[in-house]
Formats: sequence, structure tokens, C-alpha cells
Amino acid sequence: MKNEKYVKDYFRSDNTVANWWNPTLGDYAHIFKKEELIVKNWFQGKNISSCLEVSCGKGRITKLLHNLCIDYLATDISPQMLSIAQKNVPNAHFRIEDAESLSFDCESKDAIICLEALVHYPNPEKALAEFYRVLKPEGILVLDSDNSNSLRRIVKKIYGRQELGEDIFQPYSRKAFLSMINNSGFSVEKLNYVGVISPIRIHKKNAPENYIIDEKLSIRLQNLRLDNIPILNRLSTYHLVLAKKR
Repeated sequence: MKNEKYVKDYFRSDNTVANWWNPTLGDYAHIFKKEELIVKNWFQGKNISSCLEVSCGKGRITKLLHNLCIDYLATDISPQMLSIAQKNVPNAHFRIEDAESLSFDCESKDAIICLEALVHYPNPEKALAEFYRVLKPEGILVLDSDNSNSLRRIVKKIYGRQELGEDIFQPYSRKAFLSMINNSGFSVEKLNYVGVISPIRIHKKNAPENYIIDEKLSIRLQNLRLDNIPILNRLSTYHLVLAKKR
């Protein structure tokens, strides 16, 4: 990942992330839908009156959860993404915020949710420190991370293919991700492995794109609940965590 100024300027700018980030479309949509079901299940039935969503993007999770909390505020560093989110979820409340320097009072929120974003933060420990500061005692944090040891990444390394966007992106191993959370003052209550066998595409020079695992096969394998198999789940695309402030 490049330096802090480069990364934050990139995400603040128009026609950057807004042009390529849309998890509701494409061959990974079923994986993100699975993540949504898990997160919604975690929130339903809980006494959460005040929830902060950090790096809300185009409002995918905002649309899912904003009616489950009395006070739900979605934030993002990108004005363009917030504008899109407001159109997608007109009844929700939005604000521009930097995850690494939040403007909220200490111990003011019952829950914080931050998905598909930690891997883009230049200083993830700083963001986690802010989450800890803003959460009330025993507050809930829902967080995910791309797995640096996923099957997709292993296959691409074998083929000598680099992931796109490495200058704005830093995935983490399961151990590194959980250690970062624990070292920031949180205890991990639940860990889910999402997208154990995700679609894998290989781009060969002067050749059409080739699927090693296509979307249909990935969906069939997801329905087999491979996330319950210890060896296989270590190859998942994402780690999804429900943590509590200690």
C-alpha cells in the first residue's frame, strides 16, 4: 500500500472507487449476500439504539440495517460515495468522516460496523483505536478483512498474477487480523469464514479471461457450508468478526 496521503486522496476523489466498487453486482454478489445475512442475524434482537457505520460505500449495509437501530448514522470519506448512498437509501442519515479521525464523542455508540474497508486504511490500528474510543463499554464492533491466504490469492500466486489495486489495499491473514483486533482492546465473540471457494479468474497475456472456478460452481459449493470444515475455511476470501469492547 502507498502512503497515507495518496490513499486518502484516492478515496476522496470522484470517479475512483465509485467507478469500480459495487458488491451487489458481479460474480462475487452471492458471497456479499451471505455476509449480509450473517450481519443482519447478529443485529436482530439486540438492544442497539445507536449504531455508527464507517466507510458505508454506496449504502449496501446501510439499507440492510438502518431500520434496526433508533439512531443509525452512515459515514464515508468519499463525498461521491455518500451521494450515491443517499440516493440508494433516502431515509438514512449520512455524514463525511475519516475512519482514522472520527468526530464523535467518547463512549457515544452502542455498535460500529465497518465492512470491506479496513484493508484500505493506511493506519488500521489508528482506526481501531477510534472505534474503541467511540464505543460504549461492551459495545459491539462488526468488522471484516480480505484473507491474505485465501484460495484465490494462492492460485493467482501460482500463476504469477498480481491482485489489482495493491497500492490502495492490504489484506491480512487470519492470525494478523485477529491479533490486531485483540491488541486494540476488543474480544472476538464470533468469527465467520465467508466465500470459502470464491470465483477465481486468471488474466493471461494476449488471451481471454479464464475462470478456474466460476460463479455457478462457487454458489453450489457455498451451499455445502464448507465454512464449517476447519481446513477449508482457512482458505476463505473474507474473515468476518463480531467483537466486543473490553
